[in-house]
Amino acid sequence: MRAGPCALLLCLGGVTRASHADPARYDLRVEDGVEYDSNPARAEQISGLPPSPAAPGSLLTRVVMSGDLAVPLGHDGSNVLVLSPSLGGKWFVATEARAESVLVAQALASDTMRLAQRAQLVVAAVYYDVYQRRATDLPDFRSTAPSLRLDYAMWPAVTASAALGYRWFTYKPDDALSFTAPTAQLLVRHVLAGGLWDGGADWEWSAGGSLEARAFHGPACSATSCDDLPQVPRQHDRFWILHAELTRTSSWLFGSGAALHLNQSNSYGESLLRGLVHVRAVVPLPWQWSLSLRAEIVATSYAEPVVFTQTVSGLPSASIDDESRSTLRAELARLCLGQVEIGTRYVYYTSAPTSYTVKYRRQTLLVYLAVAAD
Repeated sequence: MRAGPCALLLCLGGVTRASHADPARYDLRVEDGVEYDSNPARAEQISGLPPSPAAPGSLLTRVVMSGDLAVPLGHDGSNVLVLSPSLGGKWFVATEARAESVLVAQALASDTMRLAQRAQLVVAAVYYDVYQRRATDLPDFRSTAPSLRLDYAMWPAVTASAALGYRWFTYKPDDALSFTAPTAQLLVRHVLAGGLWDGGADWEWSAGGSLEARAFHGPACSATSCDDLPQVPRQHDRFWILHAELTRTSSWLFGSGAALHLNQSNSYGESLLRGLVHVRAVVPLPWQWSLSLRAEIVATSYAEPVVFTQTVSGLPSASIDDESRSTLRAELARLCLGQVEIGTRYVYYTSAPTSYTVKYRRQTLLVYLAVAAD
């Protein structure tokens, strides 16, 4: 469970016309599983230095409860309210890893109002709250982000979206890393219907960009200090994202995409350029099994070099954005009795291909049982 740097991309379907209001719809899901984590503390290894003390690999239990409620508010279906809360947690078995146990609460609320035949307005808010047992530099934070988005169907298969919003981010261990940020976003989406029900394939491509202008409570750090003095300017980041994605849907699903992240910061060590490429697929297997695969390659270049020959007093060590890891994910699942799902999920995290002195590796293996109701 994680939160990205700009969690305002709330992609709903294209603008459609309904002749009457549908009844309220809901679904509930509870997932429980046992997982092994090879690196609970997400410890990094610095080449040439002895390994830092870290929690050993440990078993853990993971529970996730989520639900969705869609309520038509207009008699003609022109106004739909959607609520999507979820609560999840994981608790480690090993004594050395128990401080890594975490509880996460998340909620999404949106109200979609049709303005005209081709336009709709979406008022939304995203809430994400992490409760970590250890009060150090772990990603223990709260994020609240309301937004206002306008969708316009320029052609029958092409929709353009523009969104404005605001984000309140609270980093609980150190308020210097808390920030507020206005956000802006543009997205274009094109669907090419290929007769999916007749054995064909649907294609969809999308492209867009976003900006989050972060104003931190704490000071902008230099290469030698991070003193919070009246004359020291506050840290300001401008986090830009450009992305594009292509998806093919048929009896199996395939998607790929690329993104470019640019952070322009006045604080030492925070400016970066990051490239991401991902490929994903969902393939049906015999006996109602399905295989989901996703690979994401992340390469990051920092404006300032990583220095280990000097001690910089006061520099923050928290990583707010958690997009700096390449991942390989595979999940095997089977739906039983229509509402019970069993499965296993493997995820491998690595710092490659970024060639820095800091190395990172983590593996998780989960076996789970999920029950759904609608």
